Amino acid sequence: MNIDEQIEHEIRCIEDLTDVIKLHVKSGRINIAKQLERDQHNSLKQLEKLHERKRLWATVEQLNKNGVLAKVVDKVVEMA
Repeated sequence: MNIDEQIEHEIRCIEDLTDVIKLHVKSGRINIAKQLERDQHNSLKQLEKLHERKRLWATVEQLNKNGVLAKVVDKVVEMA
């Protein structure tokens, strides 16, 4: 799964969790909604990391197009 697919997957997950949280809140199942909110928060953090990784790869690609060897940047991106 490439980075764009991973981002799309996380977005769908966040949207689904939002819908389910609303349903639990309306039904008075607040504890379940709170637990799902934590899951949603984790997905948002993952989405943030994926966007950062995508931005770093775009930087590497631009440096490579400009003729700059970006092996160090590649290593940093892999570690992220």
